[in-house]
Parts: sequence; C-alpha cells; structure tokens
Amino acid sequence: MENLEILLDNLKSKKNLRQTLSGLRAGLKENKEFKAFFKEDGEAIKALVESLGADDAKARKSAALLIGDLGLAGEEKNALLEAYQNETTLFVRESYLKALAEGGAELSDEERIVLNQRLEQIDGTDFPESDMKHILAERKVLTQLLGSQKESSAVFKEPSGVPVLMVPVKGFYEPLKKALNERGITKGFSQIGVLLWPGDIDKVRDLRIYDHLKYLISGDFTLEAEKIRDEIRKSALASFIRKAYNTSVSVRVHIHEKGDRSLKQAKRFTGELIRMSGGDLVNEAPYDAELHFYKKKSGGYVLFLKPLAEDQRFAYDCNRLSTSMQPVKAAVMNALISDHLSSYARVIDLFAGNGSLLLERDEALRTKAMFACDTNEAAVGAGRKNSELKGRTVNYVHRSAFTFDTQEPFDEIISELPDLFEKTDRDRTEFFEKLAKTTVSVLRSGGKAFYLTAEGNEMKAMVRKEGRIEFLKEIPFDDKRSIFILEVKK
Repeated sequence: MENLEILLDNLKSKKNLRQTLSGLRAGLKENKEFKAFFKEDGEAIKALVESLGADDAKARKSAALLIGDLGLAGEEKNALLEAYQNETTLFVRESYLKALAEGGAELSDEERIVLNQRLEQIDGTDFPESDMKHILAERKVLTQLLGSQKESSAVFKEPSGVPVLMVPVKGFYEPLKKALNERGITKGFSQIGVLLWPGDIDKVRDLRIYDHLKYLISGDFTLEAEKIRDEIRKSALASFIRKAYNTSVSVRVHIHEKGDRSLKQAKRFTGELIRMSGGDLVNEAPYDAELHFYKKKSGGYVLFLKPLAEDQRFAYDCNRLSTSMQPVKAAVMNALISDHLSSYARVIDLFAGNGSLLLERDEALRTKAMFACDTNEAAVGAGRKNSELKGRTVNYVHRSAFTFDTQEPFDEIISELPDLFEKTDRDRTEFFEKLAKTTVSVLRSGGKAFYLTAEGNEMKAMVRKEGRIEFLKEIPFDDKRSIFILEVKK
C-alpha cells in the first residue's frame, strides 16, 4: 500500500503522469482494498479528472480508463463526455466511452442523440485505411454504450435458389455420404461438407444425420484490409440478409485459417460489415447467424452464412441433462443400424436418459411401442416432456434396467450403455453379467440388441459366456465406441 500512496502523491503533483496513472491502474488490480482508499482521497480524484486534459495522449487514455476502473463514470460523466468530444487522437477516443460503458453511466436523451450522431458519422464516412483500426474500436464501444440496436428476434427464412453446404457431424462424414449417394447426390463433396445445388436440396431435406446447414454467399473475398469494404459492397451478403431475416441481425465472423492473422481479419471484417449495414447488423450476443470464411486453394475465400436458429429437426429436445445423448448422434446411430431394424417393433431403451435414442429410432422406422428405463428421476422427467413435445408415446419406467420385468417380450433393445471407465474390473464383470440376463429375459427369440459402448472386450466376453446370445456385427461409431448388434436365440 505504501508504494500506492506514493503514486497518489505523484498524481496530485502531476509527477511522471503517464507512468503514475499506469501504476495506479495496476495497483487497483493487485490490491482490492486500494479502490476504497483511492476514492476517499478527494484531492487525488480531482487530479485524476484534471488528467483528462493532459498534454500526453497516453496519460489521457489511462486517466479515462482509471475513472472507469474506480466506478466513477456516473459522477464524472460530464467530464468524460466533454473530453471525448474534444479528443483529436483516435486511439484515445474509445477510452472515454469504455469508462462510461463499464461504469454504468446513465445517459440523458440529449447525450444519446450526440453519441448517435457520432455513430452515424462513422458509418457514413470513408476514413483513411490507417485510421480504421481505431475508428472501428470506437464504434464498437459506442454501440455497447448506446445499447442493443436489435428491435426484435430475428427469424430466418431460407431464400430460394441459394446453394447450401450440408455439414456432417464431426466423425460421421461417411454415413452422410452414403445417405446422399442413395438419393442420387454424387457431386459436391469436400472436406468441409457437401455443397447442394437448389435442385438437389429438396431431395435430402428430410435427412436427420447432418450437423447443420450453411448458405453460400456469392462474392470475391481476399479479406485484405484495404479491399474489405469494397468486397462487402459487391457481394450478395446484404441482399441475402434482407431476404432471409425479418429484422436486424446479430452476426459473428469466423475465418478458418490458422494463425493470429485470421483473428485480426475477422475483427476487421466484422467492424466494416457492421459499419456499412446502416443498423441492419450488430455484433452482440445472443447471435442470430455466423459468417464462415474458408480459404480456397485457388486463393481468396468462399463465404457461407450459418443461421443459429433452433434446428426444427430436433425441436422436441428441449429438456436434457449434461449426459444426454445429442439427438443428431442418436439419428446417426439409427442410420448405421437401419438395415437391421424391424418394422412396427416393440422397442426398449434400458438406459434411456431423456429418450433421444428411442425417439430417433421411431423416426428411422415407425415402432409399435416404446419403453424407457432409467434410474435418474430428472432424466425420466425430461424424457416424458420431450416425448410429449414430439407427439409420441414413450412408456417411461423410473427403475433399474436390471429389475425391469415384462410379460410381452420386445423385438429390440437400443441403448447407449453407461460409462464404465472408472469402474473396477469386478464392477464391469458384474454389469455385463446382469446385462446378459436382462437381454435374454427382455427380448423375444430372434430379437436384436443394439448396444453402443466402448467396452468391446467385455461385450464380446458376455456373448461367449451367454450361450443364448449371438454376436451379429460390430459397427464403429466414434473414436472410442462401437455399436454391437446381438441376437437372442432361445
């Protein structure tokens, strides 16, 4: 604290002002008690506010930020606004606004009008390239200070005639490729997904095993700083957004290229895009869309827009736990076993969670009846709500799979088995002994079990020990797990 008291004395005497203000900011971060001590020193606060008019630009910047750090923006609002309006050094201007925004200063209607006029000036002026970094930084804090420009929630409506990139679930490109090939799609495959032309989209729109869709935005993009503004203007981005959304849209930008340069490019593109949009676009959470740039082998970038609206394929999946299976992965699992599924089957999930695997099983091929077991009461409750939202009847049973009893046997079991990595060898052995008995007791003769697990050795050992279970097939699922298809022979 002694060194900080020396810094306060230096501030009051205007000694080494730039270094003093920087030291005081660092001291506030290191010593939580110093803030209250500082604010009680009226002479030091007076000297701090006077430092907004210092000859040294960096001292003015530190003084503004320090006022914000101390939470004095409300009391010193007029001084900060006056200093902001008088400031001629670009890299300092955002600091006054940061202090006001972070300090929670309340602006009057007149003050808002003045700041909005500055925002309009920024958006309507072509600045020298050398000034753009600081202009965009000032603009970003201005919009934060003035509050959200969004008038209502943005609703996405797919524009017609636009090519679409169908992006596979990570690690599941081949199932998607197979499904598309079966529907006559044989071109457009690349590392980032499958480009579908307007005439092909309707053929595959009902697929449930892709991750998401991105829409191609025509344009030539180099993302070079001096060309960004012109590239945005000449592209189809503005017209696409006008057609696709009903109101202002919040976007964020991703450039798929390694290195710090891509992050700087993304910030610069975002700033220019927002500045040129005339209020149609903002950059604030929650986001409505993402812009994804991919580097082309031929040079330059290709741009896709990814809507972040709720995926209607899985609109039922509103209630979930951290351990719940993602519905798209449940759809992929059912696609992988589709050749082995029975029509109009009685199906049970022994470890159902919130029921995604069962509901996607019913999507793959309509079932006669669905039952779900789980020991987790919250999961059972979530599953009941989801099945109601889906409009399908699932009979949830809050009990252990190993104590479930049925008089009418099932045609299929489909389950993602619990994670047993932290269990002892004895616990694993006991689990699979119980699983074998339950499998035999629950399934009819000829009934099939589809078990997703990383415990391949234990699963195969279970089949060897239980003579009434036959191993049919193992289908790799992800890096660690496989789907084991078994059949009961009684």
